Amino acid sequence: MRRINLWRSVVLGLSLGAISLPGMDGVPDVAGLRQKAAAGSAEAGYELGRAFLRGEEVPRNLAEASTLLRSAAESGHVEAMGAYGFMLARGLGMEANQPVGFDWIRKSAEAGSVSALLNQGIMTMRGQGVSGDPVAGMVLMKQAAERGSVEAQARVAEAYFLGEDGLVAKSEEEAARWAQRAAEAGHAWSQNLVGTMKEHGLGLSRDLAGARGFYQRAAEQGNAKAQASLGRLLHNETGGAADRIGAYYWLKAGAEQGEVTARNFFSEVESGFTDDERAAGEQRLREVPPPRPRSVRRGGPGPAIPREASGPRQ
Repeated sequence: MRRINLWRSVVLGLSLGAISLPGMDGVPDVAGLRQKAAAGSAEAGYELGRAFLRGEEVPRNLAEASTLLRSAAESGHVEAMGAYGFMLARGLGMEANQPVGFDWIRKSAEAGSVSALLNQGIMTMRGQGVSGDPVAGMVLMKQAAERGSVEAQARVAEAYFLGEDGLVAKSEEEAARWAQRAAEAGHAWSQNLVGTMKEHGLGLSRDLAGARGFYQRAAEQGNAKAQASLGRLLHNETGGAADRIGAYYWLKAGAEQGEVTARNFFSEVESGFTDDERAAGEQRLREVPPPRPRSVRRGGPGPAIPREASGPRQ
């Protein structure tokens, strides 16, 4: 297998690390949820606690999040168990306690939470709060992926692609299989990975037009790495006709998000754009603001807290 980990880390923004936090849908009704939680609703406490933990839809408040999630978890709310375990394992708003956090996550997974099952697998693989067992960890992660978790599919793809610091045997073919499943479900990071694999023939047949298509899908969701790669392909007439205005637009979009490869390539080719191309590119940037990701927490997968109160999220 080719040793191109440094290139991969530059292109893909890897590696992804351990457990993390997925998104939510919409802005929560804080007042209504607070009233229901005060009346004893574990579901409301979970939803409100999760919102305070994320801190995107409402101002982040880790102290309130931990209080609400612990109360809901102790009431037996399956997803709250995993969420509270997540906070303990990460030391969010409290002193980190990975063994206790893992125990809550395990209980949540055993009660049916697919996102907790994924985090149980990640922690088991890396020996966080439990004796490390990479084989058992991958089994748990794959179980979450097979149950339909798109984040788990992406996380399994990442593990096979980079090898988890030597914990997992690398397999570009397995990485491609799982990444394609997540990409077809709309996972932007995975779409960028599939685009990269198609462009460079890693685990998939080299297909420049296909790569360009996957980069486009990820770029339109705000993935900065994909915006950089799409801009480069458009500029170089790779995988299709050249589109210099599109190249300007996407390269600058990625660069404005701080994407190093976009900045570097844009600086190399910027002088080659005509005044008319620059003007058209800047006009498009004004009229159609480039997509940005909903969250800038990280570049890749790794879920912890699902949207629903029970059952698989995806």
